[in-house]
Amino acid sequence: MLLVHGIGSSCQSWYPVLAGLGAAFTPVTLDLHGHGESGKPGSGYLFDDYAGDIDAALSTLGTDRPLVVGHSLGGLATMQWAARHPDRAAAIVIEDSPLRSGEDFRDAFDTWIAQNAMPPDDLATTYQEKTPVLSRDDALRRARIMTGTAPAVFSELKADSMANHGVDRIADFVHVTSPILFLRADPEMGGMVHPDELASFASRMPNVTVVEVPDTGHNIHAERPDAFLTAVIPFLQRHAND
Repeated sequence: MLLVHGIGSSCQSWYPVLAGLGAAFTPVTLDLHGHGESGKPGSGYLFDDYAGDIDAALSTLGTDRPLVVGHSLGGLATMQWAARHPDRAAAIVIEDSPLRSGEDFRDAFDTWIAQNAMPPDDLATTYQEKTPVLSRDDALRRARIMTGTAPAVFSELKADSMANHGVDRIADFVHVTSPILFLRADPEMGGMVHPDELASFASRMPNVTVVEVPDTGHNIHAERPDAFLTAVIPFLQRHAND
């Protein structure tokens, strides 16, 4: 099982669910380039570039029928990889990955760009103000990962998103036949998936199962790990040996 993190994050984001997943599977994490401990070139941070990271990781692992789980940017990179290999994955899990581009995400990108440029201590304080239950150590860990991300990660994806406002990205994926579980967070709590796009995605791809996770924001696996595991493990177990 390959776990692919979201934008401005790293493999550490999966820590809350690693033990649970490890009881049933062999989870492997990676840092996408520009993130965490991976290299940080000056450019090359679009979805197709990240699909190359997934290709390289699976090639190194020598896995013919992988299980792939992607959160947010990681989910979009996973779908881009699956577009290259429509039936290779035994199963795919996509966690709250936005299915559209454009102006709706301008504020999010601007926030990430500002956070990326902040001193880690200041960003940790911002994180704690937004999420009071977050410990100082966890806030600092997240802040250091975010501020250590290559700035071009955000600027390139922002430019691509703005340039593709209104583009039907789902059309790129409709030929994927691997079973897909799509987890949608509560939009009132920060979920980033618009219901119209998700309905279109599911209606055009009969291999997609949608699970809505209430009372949680965009980072389902960190905010509600038990709910994440309850949805993900049975789905993956059904398909792991296909």
